[in-house]
Amino acid sequence: MTGLAERLADLASGAMLDTARVTGLSRLSAEFLRVELSADAFRKATWVPGAKLQFRPRRGSMGLRTYTPIGWDADRGATELIAYTHGDGPAAEWFERVAVGTECGVFGPRRSIDLRDPAGPVVFVGDETSVALAAALRTVTGDVSHVFEARDPAGLTGVLAGLGITERVAVVVKTADRVELLRQARDAAVRTAYTLVVTGDAATVHAVRRDARGWPSTPGQVKGKAYWAEGRTGLD
Repeated sequence: MTGLAERLADLASGAMLDTARVTGLSRLSAEFLRVELSADAFRKATWVPGAKLQFRPRRGSMGLRTYTPIGWDADRGATELIAYTHGDGPAAEWFERVAVGTECGVFGPRRSIDLRDPAGPVVFVGDETSVALAAALRTVTGDVSHVFEARDPAGLTGVLAGLGITERVAVVVKTADRVELLRQARDAAVRTAYTLVVTGDAATVHAVRRDARGWPSTPGQVKGKAYWAEGRTGLD
């Protein structure tokens, strides 16, 4: 962007976004970071588990990146995010250099997946980008069977354990055919009147939704959202 365009982006962002400050950091693994953000605007916000919060990682740009708060403390005006810092995009770069006291522009929370009032127990299917949503779900119900696909299953298992997600968890290696992921999800869906929540890779979300139609016990409710797709940007 030109200097003028960057200045205009900063002016527009200043009018549209609230200012948040990093007030806590903890490293869950080499690729996962837990970040606490605080803002006066958070005291007045209405948060729904599963909602999204967007922030601007780079000045001089209007580009926003989307994350899922894992909880919300309106009294303190604080929330927490789980960042998966893979790749070399603007958000990954921001999280790699972030420190307590760093400020950023934020927008939200806004509606994304509404985790409230699941119909019965939950079968949760996702990947590394779904970890925060799984943590947010814990504020609603503990009756969850988790199935994750990951490039590094052992590493992701450790991250989940650090967040207290240890019961009924299967983490399988990510493969193109998704055979093991679908088998684990199908085996988890053994009870009636359950909710299926599936997020992460768009191809996986599609495959799980399609496969679930043939499960012996089909979900009474499906909540799904693609967070990313190979070769594409701009997804939530």
